[in-house]
Amino acid sequence: MELLYVIFFAMVPILVFFFAIAFIAKVISKKSRIPFEYNDMARIPAFSLIQSQKDLNFNMVAWMMLATIYFQLPFSIPTISQFLGFDIKITHWWVYACLFFAAALYHLLKAIKEFSKLRNVRLGIEAEWAVSYALSKITDRNVRVFHDIQGPNFNIDHVVTYPGGVLAIETKGRRKPNIKGAKDSHRLIVEGDTIQFPNFTDRSIIEQAKRQAQWLSKELTQSTGMEVVTQPLVVIPGWYIEIKQKPAVPVMNHKSLTKYYSISKRPILDNSALDRINHQIEQLAMRRTDEF
Repeated sequence: MELLYVIFFAMVPILVFFFAIAFIAKVISKKSRIPFEYNDMARIPAFSLIQSQKDLNFNMVAWMMLATIYFQLPFSIPTISQFLGFDIKITHWWVYACLFFAAALYHLLKAIKEFSKLRNVRLGIEAEWAVSYALSKITDRNVRVFHDIQGPNFNIDHVVTYPGGVLAIETKGRRKPNIKGAKDSHRLIVEGDTIQFPNFTDRSIIEQAKRQAQWLSKELTQSTGMEVVTQPLVVIPGWYIEIKQKPAVPVMNHKSLTKYYSISKRPILDNSALDRINHQIEQLAMRRTDEF
C-alpha cells in the first residue's frame, strides 16, 4: 500500500500541470469573449484537420509526460518514500523497474504514433490550403467555393458551384519519397481507378471521391427539389500526374484546377438554380461549434 502512495505522489506533478492549464484557461475565458457568433461563420479550408491537429498535440504531450514519469519512477521512488517517511523494502526491485520501463516504453510508442499522425495531418492541411489558394484565383462572380462540407462521419474538402454544375473536390496530400537516383519519384500514374505512387498503390481515393459526390447529389436533390448532379474530382497537390487509362473520376494537380474549370464551364444551371444550391451548401458549411 505504501508503494501505491509513493507512485501516486510521483504522479502529482502531471496532475497539477493539467489542472493548472484547465484553471488558467477557464479564468481567461471569463474575462472576455469573442464578439460574434460561431454559428454564423463558415468553415475555413482544413477546418476538421485543424481540430484533429489540436487533439493530437494534446495527446502527444500527455503520452510523453506519462512516459517520462514512468521512466523516472524506479529512480525517484526511494527518494520520495524517504521524504514521506515510509520504509519501503522491495526484494526484487528489478522486477518493478522492468515493469515501469515497459510502461514508459508503451507510452513513448503511443507518443511517437501521435507524432506520426500529426505529420500526416499537417500534410493534409497544407494540401487543402494549396487547393484553396488555387481556387481563389477563379475570379468569375458566378463561382462559389465552399470548404469542409460536413457529411455523416466524413467531410468534403471543397465544393465549387458554377453555371457548369457542382464539383466535389477530394484533396489528398501525399509525400514524395527521397529515392536516390530515381527519376520518377515526383510522378504518379493513374490507371482506371488505381493511383500508382512510386512506393505504393492506392485504390481507395477515387472510390471515396465518388461516394462523397453521390452523397452530396442526394442531399442537394432532396433539399432543393430539383435533380442536382455533383461531379467528383480528386486533386493531389505537388505531383506530376500521368494518365495511362482514363479514370471514372478526374485526377489532377492543384495547378490544373483553373484550366479544368474553364474547360468544363458549359452552362447547365441558371442563376435561380445556383442560388438554391448555394443556400443549401452554405448550411452544410457552417461552423456550428466554438471549438477550433
